[in-house]
Amino acid sequence: MLTHCLRQGFDAEVKFRDFTVHLFTSMEMAEAEWSANSPMDEYWQPDYHKALEGAAPGGLKPLYVTFWKGDEWAGLAYFQYKKIDLSEALKSGDGESATSAILRKLILSWLNMHTLVLGNMLLTGKYGCHFSPDIDLEQRPELVLWLTEWVSNWLKGNKINIGPVLIKDFNFGQRFDFNEVCCVTEFCVQPNMIFSVPEQWNDMEDYVEALKSKARIRYRRARNMIAGITSRNLSLEDIEHYQEKMFQLYKNIAQNAGFNLFVLDKAYFAELKRRLGDDFVVKAYFDTENQLVGFFTVLKNYDHMDAHFLGYEIKYNKEHQLYLNMLFDMIGEGIEKKVRKIFMSRTAVEIKSSVGAQAVDTYCYLFHRNKIYNKLVPSLVKRLYKAEEWQPRSPFK
Repeated sequence: MLTHCLRQGFDAEVKFRDFTVHLFTSMEMAEAEWSANSPMDEYWQPDYHKALEGAAPGGLKPLYVTFWKGDEWAGLAYFQYKKIDLSEALKSGDGESATSAILRKLILSWLNMHTLVLGNMLLTGKYGCHFSPDIDLEQRPELVLWLTEWVSNWLKGNKINIGPVLIKDFNFGQRFDFNEVCCVTEFCVQPNMIFSVPEQWNDMEDYVEALKSKARIRYRRARNMIAGITSRNLSLEDIEHYQEKMFQLYKNIAQNAGFNLFVLDKAYFAELKRRLGDDFVVKAYFDTENQLVGFFTVLKNYDHMDAHFLGYEIKYNKEHQLYLNMLFDMIGEGIEKKVRKIFMSRTAVEIKSSVGAQAVDTYCYLFHRNKIYNKLVPSLVKRLYKAEEWQPRSPFK
């Protein structure tokens, strides 16, 4: 039986059919109900959410939802909401005419409202909903749409008007089958690049030995090019010391993205290190004058490892193949930590393929709560998510 103490302190409660639903605005309030039922994934755990709450991108707010069938847990849902100006988030394309740019900004300005996300805008992966095995697969799409509507109405009661609703990220076998009358647009985004680590590998020499001759030459050339650059893992004190420089290096990369919904808080990396400890790794790169010129972050997540944000000086990347060497070091971290897979995320897919990662398609869903605006969603999706042309490569024998 669920004790009374677990069912107090929520911000809202509602009955839906035979479900009881609770909404919380902070992990501190949700933790008792949340932690007992969350999956074995660091990004679902309270410590990560507390870190994100402590250093969230400007304007990003979380909502935690638990639902129950009688006294039995039925599911969790994690929402984020934020005022997003899509006309600013979406950079204009090369060669766009002045008329086209004005029209694009006008259309996107109609969608300039608070956006509700079922999932985590900072991560690649299914971090929006987690159901009990007792909830039928056919029932889940209806539950998800009802939850987004109820949460949107609760926010409206708090003077926050939700327009677009994004549901993210699902692999092929996890996709929802929404009824056509729901007018939900499904789209496939850039694939998640996943590197599988063979169980028999013990160090990077095993990786190198598995490479084809041409790939091995490329690896050694890249390693030679980084001569003079030193690297080390940063402690919490180091991260706090280099916080301003890390933020600048991160923005070097984030601001070059064609589509960017947020900018990290400067204290984000320090908060993760403080909460997650040794599982959160920040590897930093220094030039011959001991100046920080790049870094990447990864999280050991039970039996796998997740790549997170990174940053670097553009000129050092050109001169020293810094990004490629980061990928090799990321693989080395995974081998050392004995993980089975490294989730490298969905940027720079071709170069990640060239070091051995394989693509897994990822699906999202988008709709606008205004029926008229919702008619624009399919064309908007085409504008936002143009498939990147790339050539899959395998470096292995």
